[in-house]
Amino acid sequence: MEAVMSEAALTVDMDEVQAVLRGRNPRAPAAEIKTMAKIVSIAVDVMSGFPAVNLRGVAREHKLRAALEQVALQFIPAETAQDEAVERTRGSGLGEVLSLSEGRARLAAYVAPKAIEDWAGPVGGASDIEAQIGVKRTTLNTWVKQGAVIGLLRGQRKLAYPLDQFIDGRPLQGIDDVLSVAPDARAAWLWMRQPHGALGGRTPIDALRAGQQNQVSTIARRDFDREIA
Repeated sequence: MEAVMSEAALTVDMDEVQAVLRGRNPRAPAAEIKTMAKIVSIAVDVMSGFPAVNLRGVAREHKLRAALEQVALQFIPAETAQDEAVERTRGSGLGEVLSLSEGRARLAAYVAPKAIEDWAGPVGGASDIEAQIGVKRTTLNTWVKQGAVIGLLRGQRKLAYPLDQFIDGRPLQGIDDVLSVAPDARAAWLWMRQPHGALGGRTPIDALRAGQQNQVSTIARRDFDREIA
């Protein structure tokens, strides 16, 4: 004797179904959400009348999907249901494989050299800093080791020092805070020269000149997502 479901038929709360569908499909039009909820309600109502044994048979996903597709096809116009001709195309492929030397040569042809002054602003070497600002080379080296001054690599070994980071013969207060959280000196200086929304469109270097060290340090920690020691 076949087992059957309880006499109490399964029911669906339309509002709850709509809420679930809306939560998973927040951009779907309200009309589509309502229609889909109604379809779910009808499906549950119909299926609840099936014997339990039969339900277990159709509950397999591939069988249930096939049955639903057959029902859906009855509501699609015949001209739409017909398969349209598919145009098959074939790409040209990846092309020739280049050697490492040839690849580097081609890449170099696209790269345009850019002077450090073009992105960093006015810079100077150690001798320039001593002549223009009056900071001795030994003092400058000490500041670099302490992380108080930004030195940008120019060439293989030489460092170039942005002039805008100095005021009254000393580095601006707060540069060390930015250097301590930035991944490197280049990233720190690029960040300091960019207008920042949190500073009203001013650059961090201008904010440091205005004495806003704490505000710049806080923004740097947030932007670089690190803690200042």
